[in-house]
Amino acid sequence: MMKRASYVICFFMSTSLFGQAITRQIHPNDTDPQISTFNIDSHYVYLNQGVPQKNILVVHLPGSFGEPKRATLFGRHAADLGFHSIGLMYPNIPTIGSICSNSTQINCFEEVRREIIEGVDYSTEISIEGPESILSRTNKILIYLEANYPNENWGQFLDTNENIAYNKVIFSGHSQGGGHAALLAKYYPLKRAVCFSAPKDWRNTIDSPPIWLSTGTWQTSSATIYGFNHENDEHLQQLVIWQNLGLNNWGNPMNIDITATPYNHTRQLTTTYNVPLSDAHACTIQDNKTPKVSNIPVFLPVWTYMLTHDLEAASTDEQYDFSVQPFPNPTNDFFQLNLPNEYHMLRLFDQYGKCVLTQSFLTGDIEVNLVGYCPGMYFIEVVGSERIYTGKIWRK
Repeated sequence: MMKRASYVICFFMSTSLFGQAITRQIHPNDTDPQISTFNIDSHYVYLNQGVPQKNILVVHLPGSFGEPKRATLFGRHAADLGFHSIGLMYPNIPTIGSICSNSTQINCFEEVRREIIEGVDYSTEISIEGPESILSRTNKILIYLEANYPNENWGQFLDTNENIAYNKVIFSGHSQGGGHAALLAKYYPLKRAVCFSAPKDWRNTIDSPPIWLSTGTWQTSSATIYGFNHENDEHLQQLVIWQNLGLNNWGNPMNIDITATPYNHTRQLTTTYNVPLSDAHACTIQDNKTPKVSNIPVFLPVWTYMLTHDLEAASTDEQYDFSVQPFPNPTNDFFQLNLPNEYHMLRLFDQYGKCVLTQSFLTGDIEVNLVGYCPGMYFIEVVGSERIYTGKIWRK
């Protein structure tokens, strides 16, 4: 194990949605002096020991030219859900598409990605040394955290040889990072892969996805790969890519704007939420692009679902089977809910499945104003820290 470091690491306590979360910024070369590139931003480390721990690690990989500081909302949310959470700084320049989209080499995408992931000389198009790779950086920061913060139990994600215990790790990523997460699922037995606006691999020379998406023996089941994409972001190609990944075996694409959690248990999640066209690619995850209501990300329920849905087969339904009893019911104007005193995101759907209200609360005493809404039945969905509540309200 590494010795305790004598230098000062930047960290701070942040008020997260469900309590006090620790956020640390650790430069990659502080975890391994052999790392000499892509230190422009730190690794971001999140932990909330005030909530029940899932004993699962989430490693988030930003997209091309991106840094972990662009997805802190997601990183903290993962910690608030009980995950150990890391935003990883890694070699992500140039874009994979700029190298491979017009290449005649059928394995270009796979070879370039594997070299970035493993630091092995798979491709002549790129040169990534072993210590610079995604897996080495992940391994080194886990060793570093276990050595310097032994009471936080980061060592549980390492095996007896101090290698990554992949079956306890969710790799998440945006764009280029999401493609890496999917390819990691092919070669390593991950707990899960979560892909935001990804993968985007497309061979222009044949107008089809590359073969790595649909061939080979996969170490991680497609049942544990989740994708989320805005429908203004190359969406027709995205659906073909997801189909090649086998996600269609687990349900049709579902628009989260008009479908309540758990989204028919699909692995293909889409949105048409009104964002600037230039933000469609980044809005699924990036701090300054994702839409918010009262400073709370609109897609928080989607992030929760992608990280926690069917995480343990024995508890598949337990997270969702919590009903709420609004009162008065029926109502003319207002209704109330009494829930645990924590953060909640409420969405209200009309009888046609259209989301007509999104509202956030930082208390368990919720009051909802239905003045001006048409008479009829409405469906309630409330996402909390540990579970999701559903119910019905009748507007007279």
